Amino acid sequence: MPTKTFYNLPDDKREKLMDAIRSELSCTSVDEVSINKIIRAAGIPRGSFYQYFENKGDMLRHLLSEYRVLLFGHARDSLRNNGGDLFLMLIDIFDFTYSFVMEDHLFFKNLFSDIRIDVGLYAMEAEGSIFQDFTEKIAHYVNKDLLNIQCETDFTNMCDVLLLVTGETFASTFFDMSRYNNMRNQYIAKLEILKRGFKCGF
Repeated sequence: MPTKTFYNLPDDKREKLMDAIRSELSCTSVDEVSINKIIRAAGIPRGSFYQYFENKGDMLRHLLSEYRVLLFGHARDSLRNNGGDLFLMLIDIFDFTYSFVMEDHLFFKNLFSDIRIDVGLYAMEAEGSIFQDFTEKIAHYVNKDLLNIQCETDFTNMCDVLLLVTGETFASTFFDMSRYNNMRNQYIAKLEILKRGFKCGF
């Protein structure tokens, strides 16, 4: 994450730097991002970038953390509004992410281009996952009476499975926005299968 020096910047200088980063990522892929161009656009001395971020990956994690805060807030509000239904919340955050990404599709496409799916969504590293600690944050708002929970670890394991399916769907959709409607229907179908379970007669 950014250094203390970054957070100690005056608000206007910090936002100017972030605007320069977003502008660069709207024009080029992560691999080709120019730190020098960012520094010039932000009007800061050469080399100052590394006083604020450890490396390019650190910068990307910070950009993703901004989205993650919004994602958690939307998930919480969805659960409050839909009676704590975990499955409805997942569809809501899929639609929310689509609207969010559409505001600047090229920026997000380039931002996500260097991110690999691991055990979370868009995880560059374990601590960089967008869904890191997601289960813990939403647990209080989920109506667990709607879920077939039989032991203490069931809820966490359920969320792990659901988030893996969600991560795969998000990645496939947001690299090619033309597939949104088709992928949304497939996603809902997968959630319905998970909701009813695979095995019958037991």
